[in-house]
Amino acid sequence: MKKRVLNYINQNNLINPDNTIICAVSGGVDSICLLDILYKLGYKVVLAHVNHNKREESKIEQKAMQKLAEDLSIPFELLDYHFDGNDNFHNDSHNARYNFFRSLCSKYNTNVIATAHHLDDQAETIIMKILEGSNLYGYGGISACNFDGEYKIVRPLLCATKAELYSYALDSALKYFEDDSNNKDDFLRNRIRHHIIPKLREESDNFYVKIAQYSNQLKEAFNFIRTKSIEYLNNTNNTIDIKSFNKLDDALKKDIISLLFERYNLNKCTNLIDDALGLLAATSGTKSINLEQNHLFVRSYDKAIIKLNDENIISSVFVDLEQEAIFNGKYKFYLSHNLPSNCNAKYIKLCYNNLELPLTIRTKEDGDIISLPIGTKRLSRIFIDNKISLDKRNSYPIIVDRNNTILWVYNLVKSKEVLEQRNIGDLYFVCEEI
Repeated sequence: MKKRVLNYINQNNLINPDNTIICAVSGGVDSICLLDILYKLGYKVVLAHVNHNKREESKIEQKAMQKLAEDLSIPFELLDYHFDGNDNFHNDSHNARYNFFRSLCSKYNTNVIATAHHLDDQAETIIMKILEGSNLYGYGGISACNFDGEYKIVRPLLCATKAELYSYALDSALKYFEDDSNNKDDFLRNRIRHHIIPKLREESDNFYVKIAQYSNQLKEAFNFIRTKSIEYLNNTNNTIDIKSFNKLDDALKKDIISLLFERYNLNKCTNLIDDALGLLAATSGTKSINLEQNHLFVRSYDKAIIKLNDENIISSVFVDLEQEAIFNGKYKFYLSHNLPSNCNAKYIKLCYNNLELPLTIRTKEDGDIISLPIGTKRLSRIFIDNKISLDKRNSYPIIVDRNNTILWVYNLVKSKEVLEQRNIGDLYFVCEEI
């Protein structure tokens, strides 16, 4: 195993012999094997452990990792992480972990972070990407090496299966911990691990070899296309010349848009890239697509760029009956005593005497909460539950009264106050999508 990992490291130019390696060690069999192999190969390693404080066993595991570092006479570093109660634990904890690893790189004067992803992780990730949708790079799964700015994230165990790691741990008498949550089917990755991959392995004795070949071929194709995309955007200063762009191969066009989003640190997804392609394929006109972080993808005549949205689209105030207001160029709102004639219009019923005018249509704000009949709920959770993409959340219309009380998250949820007025309401607050 050690020889195979060393060959994989050398073939992929993952680690120089004089590098200090920040080794992410959870205490599971994968990361324990990674630490042991790197240590026995003679690399300088730092045991970096994150205690997420989500399980009772976490303190025991923390102490065991500290004892392991002492036994090996290597540095031990701990992130004692406590979730702050926001909506996305996995995203927040991921960011906290990698901020921790990056800080250790500065402390130990290195740029190398090693994680224990292996071939089973690779297979699970590829299947997840196929089910969820991705680009060419994403479909290729996990890379042996990624750069996060100046930091290099390496995965030396992508040449080994989980079963081989268990065998190595047994032969080497390594102590490790099992996370019981991995045995549950609560998450898609676990369901793929427990039910789909075993079936695929029954169909092919060389399943993991085929997965590695698939990943390598897609990464090679992506790297070729990405080189062309970088050349294109460098030559155009991150501007798309529509006439020349539309002559390119579809695969290259998609990656140019993907790279453009990446250069602005913006979320990208298949639907968003398709929307941008549709905008660029149109015969003429000046149009835009709302992106996250108050950015726009703008087509103007024969050029397309990403720019900050400097227009005043944050809110529109309604004061008089029958007064229309356009929000974000997509929605028309108005108050009326009459039921809307447009059958596609959405509306809420309000009681004039109970209203705290003026009503305002605005975008989300940090900490937004809406009152419901069964309590309160964070707006961010409502977006997640309704699968509202990140690029739409920052421009989604929220209707509030004079006290900034949320009455309606358009087409998603009505507040307790609105529901209590539906039988006595004498006004319709209407929205028509333009």
